[in-house]
Amino acid sequence: MSELNSLSNLLDNKISVAKIVNSHGVHGEVKIIPLTNVKDVITNLEEVLLYNTSTRNFFFSKVLQVKPLNKFFVLNLRGIKDMDEAKKMIGYEVFIDKKDLPSLNSEEYYWYEILDSEVYYEDGKYVGKVEEIIQTGANDVISIKNLEDDKEVLIPMTDHYIVELKKEDKSIIVKKIEWYENGTNQTD
Repeated sequence: MSELNSLSNLLDNKISVAKIVNSHGVHGEVKIIPLTNVKDVITNLEEVLLYNTSTRNFFFSKVLQVKPLNKFFVLNLRGIKDMDEAKKMIGYEVFIDKKDLPSLNSEEYYWYEILDSEVYYEDGKYVGKVEEIIQTGANDVISIKNLEDDKEVLIPMTDHYIVELKKEDKSIIVKKIEWYENGTNQTD
C-alpha cells in the first residue's frame, strides 16, 4: 500500500503530455507522440518524469533537445545514450508538472481537461463520457461513449455544437446533431 501511495504522490499535480513510441537513430533519441494539442508544451520540455504504467518503473530526466518530426517529436534525453537504451523506453509516458503548462484563454482547453467529462444535450439528456479526442485538422472532435447503450457519439468541438464547457466540473453541454436522432448516423 505504501508503494501505491508514494507512486500516487509522485504523479500528483503531474500530467502526461506525450508517449514514447519508438527509438530514433543510433544516439539514444526517442520518438514521442504528443498527448496535447498545444505544441509549445512539447517544444518547451525541460525536466520530465518518465513513467511506464505497465511496469510502474519511472525516472527523472532532463530534455536536452526537441525536434519536430511530422506529427511526432524526437527527444534527446539525459541518461539515454544509445539505441538499445532508447528502445527500453518505448511505452513510457512523459509527465510534467501541471504548473508548467502554458496559460490558455477561456475558449482554449487542454485535452486532459475534457477527457472523461460528462456530456449532456441541451435538454438535460445524458449523452455519455468523453473517451477520445480526434484531431481532424479543422477542429477537434470528441468521441463520447455511453456505457448503457454502448453507442458512440461524435461531436465537433466548435461554437456551433458546444453550448457550455465547464472544465472545472468536467461537464459539457452540446447541441444534438440532427442526423444522430432516431439512432441513425446517415444523412439523406
